[in-house]
Amino acid sequence: MAATAQSKSSDLKRVWEPLKIGKLELRNRILQPAHSSQHGDPRDHVFSDRQIAYFRERAKGGVALSVTETVAAARSAMGSFFNVVDVYDEACIPSMERLGEAVHEHGGRIMVQLASMGVHDKGRMFIDRPKPIWGASRIPSLMHNEMPQVMGPEELAELAHDFGVSAANVQRAGLDGVELHGAHSYGLAQFLSPTYNKRTDAYGGTPAKRCRLMIDCAEQVRSRVGPDFVVGARLSWDEFMGPEGGITPEQSEEQLAVLADTGLFDFFSISAGGYHTIHLALPGMEDESPEGWLAPFSKLAKEIVGDRAKVFVVGKIRDLHTAEAILKDDAADMVAMARQLLTDPFTVKKTLEGREDEIILCNRCNECAGRLWEHRELVCALNPVSGRESYWGDGTLKMVSAGQKKNILVVGGGPAGMKVAAIAAKRGHAVKLMEQHARLGGHLRLYEQLPAMSAWGTAIDNLEREVAHAGVEVALNSAATMDSLRASGADEIVIATGSAYEGTGLSLYRPERETIPGSDLKHVLDVGTAARTVLDDPRALGKNVLILDETGSHLPFAVAEMLATAGVAVEVLSPRMYAGERIYRNLDILYIFPRLKQLGVRITHQHFVEAIRPGEVDVYDIWAGPAATETRTAVDSVVMSILRIPNDDLYHTAHAELANVTRIGDAAAPREVTAVIYDGEELGRRL
Repeated sequence: MAATAQSKSSDLKRVWEPLKIGKLELRNRILQPAHSSQHGDPRDHVFSDRQIAYFRERAKGGVALSVTETVAAARSAMGSFFNVVDVYDEACIPSMERLGEAVHEHGGRIMVQLASMGVHDKGRMFIDRPKPIWGASRIPSLMHNEMPQVMGPEELAELAHDFGVSAANVQRAGLDGVELHGAHSYGLAQFLSPTYNKRTDAYGGTPAKRCRLMIDCAEQVRSRVGPDFVVGARLSWDEFMGPEGGITPEQSEEQLAVLADTGLFDFFSISAGGYHTIHLALPGMEDESPEGWLAPFSKLAKEIVGDRAKVFVVGKIRDLHTAEAILKDDAADMVAMARQLLTDPFTVKKTLEGREDEIILCNRCNECAGRLWEHRELVCALNPVSGRESYWGDGTLKMVSAGQKKNILVVGGGPAGMKVAAIAAKRGHAVKLMEQHARLGGHLRLYEQLPAMSAWGTAIDNLEREVAHAGVEVALNSAATMDSLRASGADEIVIATGSAYEGTGLSLYRPERETIPGSDLKHVLDVGTAARTVLDDPRALGKNVLILDETGSHLPFAVAEMLATAGVAVEVLSPRMYAGERIYRNLDILYIFPRLKQLGVRITHQHFVEAIRPGEVDVYDIWAGPAATETRTAVDSVVMSILRIPNDDLYHTAHAELANVTRIGDAAAPREVTAVIYDGEELGRRL
């Protein structure tokens, strides 16, 4: 494998070329672009030790340039994120100095993304700093629905002034540049976009006039940092809202020419999308656009900009070969990798060293994005180290001495079992992994076969490669029994036997009962069984299927899609405020629901099942209560998607008899993939 990887990496040329931006030299052409982490200090609003460790790790991993997450670059900009960093305040300078030192120590460069949030701010985010939010026009946020105060001359002047002060603070701290955030529907982007900017003064009315505030801010920045400090801008080339909606490529061409003509900017970083189309800015598993899909935009941008500035581009780039193709096509001067470098900060270094087979690939599950909507700290579903570099980063894995080496038996080859086996083996333990099926992967093997979920196969591939590289002994088609556990001679036994889908209808929406009447009928299936059945024959459940879903997750909707595609009439019924809460969280709902609607799937919110009979299901509005039931007729099958229960019988038996038996993952408590892979990492580090 290593030889193959080496030959592949030797094909790369352009990505290794240094790049000069003004007087700043970057060691290669790979950039980590700005992305929110929520890791800032929530009390003092400075860069935290956790953030500094995060960027240090990427510099160690070979990244040439990182741009920090969106920070508050103005007094008016505090509010969109609870853990926002405030670089307008001089108190932030010492933390920026530590950030710069950490990155520079490992040969990387670091810039700060300066932003105002505009209408996507929250006026009451901080208890001691309530405020009216500012906007280009009287257009509220799609997300927060807070009516803004329209910015007049005083507010416009204050914002530009504050950007200049913030940039000067960044420069004083010894960092390498600033990027003005003019993308993704934030403050400056709202002025650039006709969606938010309805002004008829010097700041609106035409694409060129809508550039005025960006230019004002850049002028204030330049007046304070001088000509040699790097100043760039990030832009959404297309907001994908049609010719009558937001920013279009044609408008971007005009605006980029205006901005480049000013001579204020050293680079332009090309992205796309906004709050109305955020799923396109963060394309998930569902998205079918090609790798590097924004390169045509950046190539046009380079033609417009010429030699006046450098051009960066982002867009579903997970490997350096895609980056190489973009660079060879002269479609960008530098290529940005966001989620991939979150997943594996050493992607660049591993590629350079011919170790591409060791790279943890992003599967675009968007666990990272989902946490940000909830104002929770950034983590990666597939790599538990991400976001925890301050204590789990490179070099922290403690190797065991010969005298400490243990024989460890892991039962269950799902994500938790594979991860704990790999980490324990890396530390020097002798690890055997038993799996009762013919392949590793656990419940992810089911997921990867389903619509909108196939990229979970990437997670399996990552873990299988990690297990192999760590030297774990893998025994497939090996079901563990008490006899095999007794005979193993293991010093430690880890039970990672997963979970099963529960089919009785036990639900906290009806705490007074333990089941749904009729759930034991033959035509009632749990969602896991239903998924496997439909994969074999999508018409096996009949012509009319009702799915009761309390999870809001992918699986029931994937089953619904397979059924409906085969011509089956499907209703998904949920007691929640809206169906699909979990797939809204990671943005997949914006792909999945349109398809389901086109297929004729009926989606019913705020309803629950009272009873099931052959051919009939009594349902009721949760607000009206069970007394007001209505009957669905001609129902051939009912699918229950409510709970999972641990497969923990073996654990309880073994724990009662044997020493040093531990359970992890779904066998301890059924949870999402993020949590069970974390379990494996944590236990593997302390065994």
